[in-house]
Amino acid sequence: MRSGSAFDKLLERLVGGLLLFSVAWLTFWFAGVNPREAGVAYAAIGAAAALWLVRTWIEPSNRFLLPPVTWAVVAFFLYAAWRCHGAPVPYWALQEVFLIAVCGLAFFISLHNLHRQETTGWVVNGLLVAGLMVAAYAVLQCVQNSQKVLWATQPAVYYKRFGGTFVNPNHLAAFLTLLVPLALSQALLGRGGAVPRIVAGYAALMMLGGIAVTMSRGGWLGAGTAVATFSLWLLRRPQYRIPMAALVAVLCLGAVTFLVQSEKARARIDALTESGKKDSGLFRAWIWKPALRMWSDHRLLGVGPGQFDTRFPAYRTPTTPLSPQHVHNEPLEVLVEYGAVGAGIVGLGLAAFGYGLYRTSRHVERGSSDLGLKQSNRTAFFAGGVAGLAGLGVHCFFDFNLHIPAVAVAASVLAGILVSNTRFATERFWIRASLPLRLAATGALGGMLFWMVPLGWTAAREDRHLQRAQARPLVDDGFFEELGKAATLAPGNPSTARWYGEEKRRLSWQGLPGSSRRPGWTRSTPGPVSRWACATSGSTT
Repeated sequence: MRSGSAFDKLLERLVGGLLLFSVAWLTFWFAGVNPREAGVAYAAIGAAAALWLVRTWIEPSNRFLLPPVTWAVVAFFLYAAWRCHGAPVPYWALQEVFLIAVCGLAFFISLHNLHRQETTGWVVNGLLVAGLMVAAYAVLQCVQNSQKVLWATQPAVYYKRFGGTFVNPNHLAAFLTLLVPLALSQALLGRGGAVPRIVAGYAALMMLGGIAVTMSRGGWLGAGTAVATFSLWLLRRPQYRIPMAALVAVLCLGAVTFLVQSEKARARIDALTESGKKDSGLFRAWIWKPALRMWSDHRLLGVGPGQFDTRFPAYRTPTTPLSPQHVHNEPLEVLVEYGAVGAGIVGLGLAAFGYGLYRTSRHVERGSSDLGLKQSNRTAFFAGGVAGLAGLGVHCFFDFNLHIPAVAVAASVLAGILVSNTRFATERFWIRASLPLRLAATGALGGMLFWMVPLGWTAAREDRHLQRAQARPLVDDGFFEELGKAATLAPGNPSTARWYGEEKRRLSWQGLPGSSRRPGWTRSTPGPVSRWACATSGSTT
């Protein structure tokens, strides 16, 4: 895609800025797990989509790049939307499909707008700054032994584990795993002066420290995979063997020192296979076994988007939690909720994505000269992005990272940047932006926004009333009024009705006449704010 006019280049920068803002906003607002806060980021993505459409109309030279992986993304969204209609609890299914739509938009926007090195460069650098800041905050929490997440109190289940602005430290580890190789590649391969490369190296070390203090075993494994992938890629060049050997030695020394100094880290490792401890890694297996039985009963189409937790009580065993909310294994969750058909679409998409990266790699890598390997931002983005997604993929076998908006949107943007490099490998997937195609794209994107904007606005208003109800210290008329308003906005949310009924039942059992209207009685337990606020669902790996 060529950007000829100055106005078109301005629109490109605005699109990149909106995508960067959306990821940063989600990152610094509790990972975007609450719809009200996440709505700002989703609005920015919608605005970026609208500007992308404007670009296709004002610049005749613009073309669409549609390699095979893009068709897999579209197919999976359409399949999820179709399965949403038959879901037992449509409310959960709509939230799931909505997040898929947001990530799909972020992917296509970055694919078609973040291809020039200048725009891609400052967007990636902005992501690294966000990663540096949130990692520094996590390290500061560790130094101060703080149990505060911004102004909120961290759940007790994460005692002496530090997640920065992420409620669940596991998800911070996943987010930083995605970015660490990008920082390393910028430090070693990127073009520019010494200062930017030193800053990138410092960001990489700080993010590795952030991953360490999360005490996330899956995060440690994912980060190790990401660094190993990047190291293996770089070791093909003799010029980098000594620097990489030194880097690996430093990281190994740091890891050993951290384990020696941190009693919590050693306890987490010791409890990995012990069933009698709350930090046991067997927690995952206790969920995976019922999940596999669930899939065996719904092999072809699955139980439906977002329906795992609804179906789980019929399959749970005495050792499993009542409501794990997710399978804590993204590939298995796809299989359970979308069946063999959905898993097949995802598998074909991943195969197309991997093959496209393989075909593209030799075209984005600068060759060697007599003086050594030439520096290239494009090569740095490609190598770091591939390694980061590889590390995130490994971590996703032990958690539900792609259900967390901050992680999912950042991964979608990075995947779009990587796929955009296809333009350097072949002209086969270029499609001229003819008038019928522009009209079709405008209609499709306009329809998506027409569906998403009211749904997102309603979810944000519902979350506002649920938050107000949760913040009230007493069960009084105001408490039930807030729940009633939330139920009016989203009558399909079963958690609101359960919360309302549970508090009424508890008050009536106290034997007080008119207790349902009598103020001054404290709640037994806080109610659930939103299914999206799943970051505190007892994940311990």
